Amino acid sequence: MEISIVQPAGLPSKDLADQTQDKKEKTLLEPEINDRTATGSQAWSLTKQIVQWILDKWLVIGIAIACIAGYFAPNVAKPHGYIHSEWSIIYGAVVLIFFVSGLSIQTEKLLVHFSNWRLHFTVQGLSFLLIPTVFFCIVLIVAKFGDKAVFDRQILTGMIVTGCIPTTLSSNIIMTRLSGGDEAAALVSVTVGNLLGPFITPILITNVFWPTMDRSFDAVRPASDLQQLRALYGDVFKQIGLTVLLPLTMGQLIQGYLGFEITSKWVKKLFLNRISTFCLTLLVWTAFSSCFATGSLQKMPKEFLVLVIFVNIGLYISFTSLCVLLSKVRILYPSFKWQERRLYMSRPRVLDRGVFIAICFCAPAKTTGLGLPIVTAMWTRYPEEMKAKIQIPVVLYTIEQIFIAQMLVWWFSRLKEAQEEAEREVAAGAGRSQ
Repeated sequence: MEISIVQPAGLPSKDLADQTQDKKEKTLLEPEINDRTATGSQAWSLTKQIVQWILDKWLVIGIAIACIAGYFAPNVAKPHGYIHSEWSIIYGAVVLIFFVSGLSIQTEKLLVHFSNWRLHFTVQGLSFLLIPTVFFCIVLIVAKFGDKAVFDRQILTGMIVTGCIPTTLSSNIIMTRLSGGDEAAALVSVTVGNLLGPFITPILITNVFWPTMDRSFDAVRPASDLQQLRALYGDVFKQIGLTVLLPLTMGQLIQGYLGFEITSKWVKKLFLNRISTFCLTLLVWTAFSSCFATGSLQKMPKEFLVLVIFVNIGLYISFTSLCVLLSKVRILYPSFKWQERRLYMSRPRVLDRGVFIAICFCAPAKTTGLGLPIVTAMWTRYPEEMKAKIQIPVVLYTIEQIFIAQMLVWWFSRLKEAQEEAEREVAAGAGRSQ
C-alpha cells in the first residue's frame, strides 16, 4: 500500500521552508530595528528640544552676540561707523518697532491710557523725581567720602545725568509685550516721558542739583544757556517725530482702514513682532559699540567700574520693587471716558496686571536716545574724551537694564503660567462638583 503526503495547495515544500526561515530572520532583526528607531526618535526629540530652547531664548542669545560683536568690532556699529548706525539703526530699527506697535495696538487703548493719570504719576514721578534724587544722593556720598583719584568727577556727573533722563523708548515696549503686559500703556508712558524729557532734564541738572555740588565739580560744569540747548530741542523732537510719532500714526491709520482683526492677522503671519524684537538686539549692538569705540570704558578704574555696575543693578531692582508695591495700593484718581466725553473719579483699586507690568518696565528704565544728545549739547565746549566719560554711566545703565528686564520677562511669564494653571484647577474643580 503506497502512502502519499498531501501538501497545501499552491505552497510547495520549498516555499514553506523559505517562509519559515524569513520569519526567523525577521524575529532576530526586530530588536535591532527597534533599537535604531528608539535611538533616532531620542535624537530627534533632543534636537527639537534644543531648537525650541533657542527659539525661546533667542533674544538673550542675540543680545549676547550683539555685546560680543560690539566689543570685538566697535567701529562697525558705532555712530558714524561703517554702517552709520545713527541712521540705519537708531532711526531704522526704532521706526520699525513703533510702526509694528501702531499696527498691533487698538486706538481706543491708546486714548484710554493717555488719560490714565495713575500711570503717568507713577512712571513720570519715579522717572523725574525719585530716581534723580536717589542718584544725586549717591553721587554726593561718593564725592564726599571717596578717593578723588579713583572716583572721577566726570563719571559722577554722568551718574547725575543718568538719573535725570527719561525712560527708554523701544525696549520697554518689547519687554512689556513679551511679558504679556499692556503694550499700549508702555507706549503712552514712553512717549509722554520723552516729550517731557528735553525740558525737565536740563532744568534738573543745572537748576536743581548742580548749585549744591562742591567746588571739585567746577571743571565739568554744564551749559545752562538756552541758546546752546536750542539745537538739542530741535534734534530731539525731530528724532521723536520721525521715529515714534510718524510710524505710530501710520500704523494706526493702516489699522483703522483695514480693521484691527486683519492687521493683527498679518502682523502674526509676517512675524512682525519677532522682527521688531530683533531690532532690540541691533540697538544693544549700537550701544555696546559706542561704549567700546571711545576706549573710555577700558581706561575707567576697575573699582569705580564695579561700583557703578552694582549700584545700577541694585537701584534698578529697588525701583522695580517699589513699582510692585505702588501697584498694590488702592487710590482714588481721575480718569476720562472717551465714548461719553466726561471726566470721572475712578473707584479705589489696584492696577490691573497689564498696566502693572508696563510700569515695572517703564518707570526704572533710562534712555540713551536722549541721554547721549543731552550730554553732547550741555557739555558741547568740552573735549570729546570728557563727553565720552560722562556718557559711560548712561550707557552702562541702559545695557544693564536690558539684561535685568530679560529676567523680569521670565518672572512675569512664570507668574502668568502659575495663574493660568490655578484658574484651570479651579474650573476643573467646579466642573467636578457639578
